[in-house]
Amino acid sequence: MSFSSEWEQRYAESTHLSVWPWSDVVSLVHRHLKPILMAGGGRVLELGSGAGANIPLFISLGMDYYGIEGSPTIVKKLHQRYPDLIQNIIEADFTTRQPFEGRFDLVLDRASLTHNNTVSIRSALQIVSDALKPDGIFIGSDWFSMNHSDFLSGEAVDDDFTRTAYSKGQFTGVGKVHFSNALHLRDLFSNFEILFIEEKLMRRYEPQDNHQFASWNIVARKPHA
Repeated sequence: MSFSSEWEQRYAESTHLSVWPWSDVVSLVHRHLKPILMAGGGRVLELGSGAGANIPLFISLGMDYYGIEGSPTIVKKLHQRYPDLIQNIIEADFTTRQPFEGRFDLVLDRASLTHNNTVSIRSALQIVSDALKPDGIFIGSDWFSMNHSDFLSGEAVDDDFTRTAYSKGQFTGVGKVHFSNALHLRDLFSNFEILFIEEKLMRRYEPQDNHQFASWNIVARKPHA
């Protein structure tokens, strides 16, 4: 799957510009990368840099940041904001290739892979495995859950876990959305050692529409050969 044109449009229209590090990412990094952080340095690859919300976190931790992002508009903005990272933030499709040399201590994905179908996610996770050092860590944050109220609102596409064509709600105009249950997650990460899985459930009481947001955080380690 190539990068979704819907996301390029949203970035071009400046309608999706989160610029602060995500709290779940901050806590998961500090919890699961302690040896790397204590030693100093380390290399991190982010799948879907977006507007660069997580870049300040890794700069503050002294890690070498690399990012793969599909939107030419947002890559240009990131290059303007972080001129020292021009060679480290590349426009590419992370479901088909990883353009950087060397291996990484951490690969991070915050709600980017979850906008692909199952075949593309499997392809990306193989690329992730190849990119990680032995014992390297993958952190996936906010992978949407099948317990999300909007799971059945979209049209099924490609496989049983992927939806599209939303006419209202948070998934309007973002192309494909992938939803997982615990069994599906374990299957996707069968070649990794899963260290941590949690499901976040948030039910809305006002307005009284019983809407439930649901997503997964997952941490997995590449087995040492």
